[in-house]
Amino acid sequence: MRSEIVFEALRTTNRFALCHLAVKAIRKLHNPGTRIQDTTNDALRRLASIERQKGSIGAENTNDAAEPEAEPEQFVVKS
Repeated sequence: MRSEIVFEALRTTNRFALCHLAVKAIRKLHNPGTRIQDTTNDALRRLASIERQKGSIGAENTNDAAEPEAEPEQFVVKS
């Protein structure tokens, strides 16, 4: 069902960005011989899979980057 696909695609992006990306993807993926509804579902599935991949990559990077942050240097201004 399309609402489940949209929910999957909305994991990390906002609604405006999702609509903007979906329209771009639909225009590029659509073939004149297919229904626009099928193309829309395909585009949303692809966007959802990209979001899942981003989430899994981000989770892996957070475990590896356990370095403490350096404190910013303080500059002294002489008058």
